[in-house]
Amino acid sequence: MNSHRRLLIDWLQKARVGFLALAASGCAVSTNLAQPQKSDSESLIAGWKVPLDLYGSAPVISDGVLYLGSRDGAVYALESNTGERKWRFQTGENLPPANQVITVTPETSLRERLETLREKGERRVHMPPAVGNGTVFIGSGDNSFYAIDAATGKKKWSYVAGPGMITGLLPAPVLKDGTVCFPAEQHVHALDMATGERKWLFEALQEKPIPSRRIEGMVPGENAIFVTAWSRTTFAANSKMARSLLYAVAPDTGTTNWVAIFDGINISAPKTAKGIVFVTVEDPPPRSSGRITLYAINTADGQIRWKLGSERTSSLSSLVIVGTTIYFSTGKSLFAAELETGRRLWSFRADEIHSGDEIKTWSVQADDQHLYVSTGKFGSKGTLHALALATGKQKWSQDGSVDLVHGGILYGSHGNAFRAIDAATGRKLWSTKLSGSPSPVLISGGRIFLISPTSTTLGTGRVDQGYLYAINARTGKLRP
Repeated sequence: MNSHRRLLIDWLQKARVGFLALAASGCAVSTNLAQPQKSDSESLIAGWKVPLDLYGSAPVISDGVLYLGSRDGAVYALESNTGERKWRFQTGENLPPANQVITVTPETSLRERLETLREKGERRVHMPPAVGNGTVFIGSGDNSFYAIDAATGKKKWSYVAGPGMITGLLPAPVLKDGTVCFPAEQHVHALDMATGERKWLFEALQEKPIPSRRIEGMVPGENAIFVTAWSRTTFAANSKMARSLLYAVAPDTGTTNWVAIFDGINISAPKTAKGIVFVTVEDPPPRSSGRITLYAINTADGQIRWKLGSERTSSLSSLVIVGTTIYFSTGKSLFAAELETGRRLWSFRADEIHSGDEIKTWSVQADDQHLYVSTGKFGSKGTLHALALATGKQKWSQDGSVDLVHGGILYGSHGNAFRAIDAATGRKLWSTKLSGSPSPVLISGGRIFLISPTSTTLGTGRVDQGYLYAINARTGKLRP
């Protein structure tokens, strides 16, 4: 994947999960209703909307409160039932606003400007928050990590982590046994949850120059934290040196239990199931195959259990695990394989399969009956297919895509509309028109929370405006 595509992916992810919540207000929403029977309590669930600014973190809900980071470097707490703001905590107070225009002059190149922003930080909060022990834990683009009182919004402590927390692909912090862990560029930091004191620091790819290395993903396992990383400059200079790494890091000491090394680039964030950790790795240039390989690694010793290769084309890979089967998709192929052996069970092919954890609009989703896959050229409305998990046989198809699957209902965008589809039949239940391109981020308490950003260019400046919505999951309405 070249640098331009990676920047596009980062931008798309940020555009989908970034927003600024300021004040609650009502809005009339036109719907096309054809929903199944619902109880009185379900139909009375009210929605709300608040103003939205592009670029921020995905939200989480804890004890009825929605927590999120925003483009202006603030962390917000909103009542999930009403959208009313409980508190606002500002990070990066000594930094310039995040919406400043990056200018390129003969004296200052874009690369130098971006490196300056990387070192000094920006007023943006991209890391999803984690909530535990009455505290909100979150990293900011000002290069610091914060512990904020969940009830009052007051800072408990802060920790200077350094650059690496303004990408839109950051995972949420991991909370376990009084320790909070989070990645920042080439490091994983482990801090005492109560005091913010550092317990340990893990550094990936220590032999490589700092700007060239990046942690791609981090996931906790039963006895280790699994971290993936790769060097972004070695493959450009010499493809024979291109490599990706998967680390098993001891959660109590930060030492490496084992490391698996792969010949390739663009290693994915890890996923774990049944004593196995799964990653995908792309062949480095200048190889013409464009292949991407799925690896199954034993969590205990780091040995490769099996691997499965496929062509990559222009799309990202996607991994979905259901029961004892893993589903692996790339640009034109989707495979079902036994989790423990890698034996192929069935495959599905299309001219273009849109998938990938980083671009949720075109993600592969699943429930306990079907796999839901979108196909078609990127930027088109696409076709949504429902495939039987066991056989891959198509049950139904229709225009559109899917972002969330919950309670036997699919939720996804279709043009500038957001709609609900019966998972069993493919029948549309309702459709709601919202501003911009609506995208759901979570569902809780009978409400779907989604963002709908828009972008407008005025003169030499850029204005990004949209909304964070909470709508009734059964009707698609803001009001009962």
